[in-house]
Amino acid sequence: MILKVAGRGGVPVTGASAVVLNVTVTQATRAGWMQVYPTGQSAVGSSSNLNVEYTGQSIANMVTVPVGDNGTVTLYSSGGGHLLADAFGYYTPASSVASGRFEALTPVRVLDTREGLGNHPMSPDDSMNCGDFTSWTAANDWFWYYHLYFGDIAQLDGDNDGIPCESLAGAPSTMQIPPRPKAASGSTTYFEVAGKGGVPQVGASAVVLNVTATQASGAGWVQVMPFTYSAAAGAYSNINLTRVGQTAAGLVTVPLSETGTVKIYTSTATHLIADIAGYYTGASDETSSRGLFVPIVPTRIRDTRSGVKPSSGSTVSLAPAGKGGIPSTGAAAIAMNLTATQASGVGYLQVYPTGEGTPGSSSSVNTERAGQTIANAAMAKLGTDGTASVYISRSTHVLGDVAGYFTDDSGAIDPRLNGLNIAPHNTTVAYNRDSWNHWIDADGDCQNTRHEVLINQSRSEPVLTADGCAVISGFWVDPYILENWTQAADVQIDHLVALANAHRSGGWAWTAQQKEDFANDLLGPELVAVEGSVNQAKADSGPETWKPPLTSTWCSYATNWTTVKRKYALTVTQAEYDALAQMLATC
Repeated sequence: MILKVAGRGGVPVTGASAVVLNVTVTQATRAGWMQVYPTGQSAVGSSSNLNVEYTGQSIANMVTVPVGDNGTVTLYSSGGGHLLADAFGYYTPASSVASGRFEALTPVRVLDTREGLGNHPMSPDDSMNCGDFTSWTAANDWFWYYHLYFGDIAQLDGDNDGIPCESLAGAPSTMQIPPRPKAASGSTTYFEVAGKGGVPQVGASAVVLNVTATQASGAGWVQVMPFTYSAAAGAYSNINLTRVGQTAAGLVTVPLSETGTVKIYTSTATHLIADIAGYYTGASDETSSRGLFVPIVPTRIRDTRSGVKPSSGSTVSLAPAGKGGIPSTGAAAIAMNLTATQASGVGYLQVYPTGEGTPGSSSSVNTERAGQTIANAAMAKLGTDGTASVYISRSTHVLGDVAGYFTDDSGAIDPRLNGLNIAPHNTTVAYNRDSWNHWIDADGDCQNTRHEVLINQSRSEPVLTADGCAVISGFWVDPYILENWTQAADVQIDHLVALANAHRSGGWAWTAQQKEDFANDLLGPELVAVEGSVNQAKADSGPETWKPPLTSTWCSYATNWTTVKRKYALTVTQAEYDALAQMLATC
């Protein structure tokens, strides 16, 4: 299924390099898996985002995915079912900004209703008397629910022995602290994140949380919202629950209001857990190149199935540097999908920056039974050695797919590079130059594309043949060597991004019309009048193997190259990216 994301759900028509979606499979036809990838820039099976375990299941996951061809992404489902996609945000290329930079944090737990952590109810004041309760148990539940936050605010325990309303029938002789209550069905839980776990007290525009529902009382869903946002219950969902006792987690990005408070609506009673993974800066923050997102075509960087299954209590390393388009240096965090498969039983995976986390202090993926396969998105801060660690509480195989990275303090990204999708060339589909129909007469004026370029780029009035269909002479300056030419026969038309390169970097999947449009594009920098021997030396090379002989022309050449690649959503290889960075440094 191809989904148009540009111009929908608040995503701009142009300019978005990646989108953040909450994707749900519901009424699943059968067990299988689902993959979301940039249209025209990846292949089915190269990564995955969520796993369906049985017919009829509803399951969701957050996905960060580069925007592909024509502003679309592709949703592939191996098993079938209805698909839902909710837009939560997008990224745009930038070199240095104040608002919208991501600051990854070592995960910190800020809400756990099982322990009474983080959930701050409104004060009931002195609103209840012992006679208002139908039983001593009801009085005791009410007393202990509010006691953690406000003490004996209703003065129900006159002798301070921890036993409220001892005059009621059934009152025991010893204190009985009941288990912490679940978030009730149809209720909203509020908790503060500002000033917690590294999130600033003021100024953060949004926070990223891993939210877990556990000990669910039945089927339902969980919806996470900013405190001041009045979305109707059910307008969207973040986590889907299908059975009693279930534990399910989901990564959530939620805007923050001035209160710094987040609220969670639960359609069914369940305990709630929330771990902070990071936050996005606000407009009042300093301008910086740190925390900018660089999308890549989703790439698998870890799959333990190639070896022995990691044991319970063990840790595996995620080392993204130099893989799938991630640079060897310069990444502070990664956006990824983490999967547990062939699980040995009930347990969890926890991802944290190597050397900065404590096993058991947070969680990322939860397994509920032997043999299970389940995934969850993660924003993983990298440790000082450039790696993240995955703690495995119960033996399971681990898969890690990366969709992009966030920059560190090592230097700014040239804005012309930010937004390019890095991926290896496709060499499985053979290139056929004849399928790229070029030098057509698109406007029917008898001048084909070659002669249109000669006319447009001549710096003097060109001389045409008697019928006006072809150029004989003019004045052209080769932009690669800065030499002049006057005879049209000496000039060739270069496809800046060669047709073969375009084919290998995404054009292999285009229609015949799309290929023809690219090969005859008169509106961008793709077609260039150059001297014949220069064009032949360049051939179908990319900037990693051929650069203009004059360093003074590198800036314009690399700028035009990135313009064409972005316009047509073509990928670049890592070597190509590095060569472009080298040339743009001369600007």
